[in-house]
Amino acid sequence: MPDMVANPLREALQETLKRIEPLLHEMRNVLDAPFQNFHTGRVWTGPVAKAFDGELDRHNGRVMHVSETMLNDLRWLITRTPAEVPEQQAREISRRYNL
Repeated sequence: MPDMVANPLREALQETLKRIEPLLHEMRNVLDAPFQNFHTGRVWTGPVAKAFDGELDRHNGRVMHVSETMLNDLRWLITRTPAEVPEQQAREISRRYNL
């Protein structure tokens, strides 16, 4: 039986999650304050503001959805990627993905 070693692809996926998760949360938080302020009715009013509000709402929803989907997909990939692989396969993975 071949020696099993840590899967470099899984490690790279986990490192990616560690890097992007805080960035996505920060992005959502940065967008949330102006979004909430706009909805107070004290920032801008009138028909143009109402149209802008609809666009802002759609874009904010898209950012929230895409960021959650990205995180969930990455977590799913990590769970589906074996923690250990044979040493030869680890070398091939490292070479293939330049890890």
